[in-house]
Amino acid sequence: MGIFSAAIALFGKGGVGQQERLPECPPKDEGETKCTVLVIDDDPTVLLTVKTLLVKRGFNVLSTSSSPKGLDMLRYAARDIRIVVLDYSMPKLNGEETLKFVRQLSPTAKVIGITAMKLDSLPKEYAAGVDKLLTKPVNATELVGALDELLGDGQTASLAIEP
Repeated sequence: MGIFSAAIALFGKGGVGQQERLPECPPKDEGETKCTVLVIDDDPTVLLTVKTLLVKRGFNVLSTSSSPKGLDMLRYAARDIRIVVLDYSMPKLNGEETLKFVRQLSPTAKVIGITAMKLDSLPKEYAAGVDKLLTKPVNATELVGALDELLGDGQTASLAIEP
C-alpha cells in the first residue's frame, strides 16, 4: 500500500481500514494541464494527499503549510491560480484572515474551504466567504466534485466518478 492509498484509507470516508475507491482519471494529453490550484494547509499529510490526487487529475498544484507563503505564491501567480484550497485552522493567519487577502490578491479565484471543525462553529464570515466548504476528512470524490462544480467551464477534474 503506497502513501497515497494509506492516507486515503486513514482519512477517507470509511475511516481506518476502509479504502475509498478513487475517481478514474480521464486520459491526459501530454504536457497539457487543466489549471493551477493552490493548497494551503498546515497538515503535511493533507498537503501530500491533495497534491497527489490533483496532479494525477492533470492540475498544476502549488502547496504550502503556511498562510503567508501561500499568499506570496498567490501574489506572484494570481493570473494562473484559479482555485485555492484553504484550511481554516492555521497558525499565524487563520483561514478567515487569509481569505480576506486571497480575495484582495485574486478576486476571481474560487476558494474551497476545508475544516475539521463543526460547520456551526465556524465564523459566519468565513463560511459565507468561501465558494465551497468541505469538512475533514475530505474524501477524493467530494474534492473532485467541488473542483468540477467551481470550474464549470469544461475543465473538469473527472469525466467519470465510479461509486
